[in-house]
Amino acid sequence: MQDPSVSAGARPTGEGRATRRHPWLRLLRLHHWLKNALLGVPFLTAQAWARPGALSALGLGFLSLSLLASATYVLNDLADLAHDREHAQKRHRPLASGEIGERAALTVAALCALVGFALAWLVGGEFFATMLVYVVLTTLYTRRLKRQALVDVLALAALWTLRLVAGAAAIQVALSAWLLSFGAFLFMSLSLAKRVAELEAFGGDRDRSLPGRGYARRDLSALLAFGISTGVVSVLVLALFVDSTPAHLKYPHHERLWLVCPAVWFWLARIWLETSRGQMHHDPLVYSLRDRASWGVVAIIALVWAAALTPLGP
Repeated sequence: MQDPSVSAGARPTGEGRATRRHPWLRLLRLHHWLKNALLGVPFLTAQAWARPGALSALGLGFLSLSLLASATYVLNDLADLAHDREHAQKRHRPLASGEIGERAALTVAALCALVGFALAWLVGGEFFATMLVYVVLTTLYTRRLKRQALVDVLALAALWTLRLVAGAAAIQVALSAWLLSFGAFLFMSLSLAKRVAELEAFGGDRDRSLPGRGYARRDLSALLAFGISTGVVSVLVLALFVDSTPAHLKYPHHERLWLVCPAVWFWLARIWLETSRGQMHHDPLVYSLRDRASWGVVAIIALVWAAALTPLGP
């Protein structure tokens, strides 16, 4: 029987199905480590594959950030226990369901943090400083910012954008202002989609507030407008980059990059269409990792990017 707190048209979002996996894997969110592949974006956009030691630095950086992220996930779940137990899907999480004890979870989080910071130090001072900022901001988000309407969205977007900053710091290249601005607007849009999806799944009348957050159901239309418009701005930034001097200098066939714009627009439009229908996972990026169309978009973007770097044909 379907949980009454889940909207009638919603798809299973995965938390229930995830209970079949080992509780420690779910607690540490190992499947979320894929998000940290964003560290490699500056490596690709800076075309730094010939840079000595870049790949090994990225590997250590990926492992460092992933362990630190897992530690913060555990701390977030500990702080959110009461609210997660009221959530239609999050109540299946290992701590909320009682599969793992609080003391054991805290011990593992501390170990992940120690190893993560040790690896960050090996990568370099700038990367280590970025990881410190990441952990401090995550802690602030967990303790206070996530309860503040719109401030929570900015904090989430900043945490995503820090992955790009960390990737550039790991290989010691300057982060492009174009990539930074595109990423910031894109991540703001996805963060807003996350909040809309949570409100849709929570259900209830328009004055019912989402536990632990600064939103009520009556805010849905405004959040939808903010999220869609912010996503469109990210596509606009991408289009402006294609016609910019840096694109002309870096890509022999920069005009082919125009094809990336409709691909990114399609992906974002699909995200928001599913969100408005109440069929979005509470984390849009987890949804995308399970969505074939999203992987198709990634393949198209990769092919277009490669085509812009090298001429087609003999």
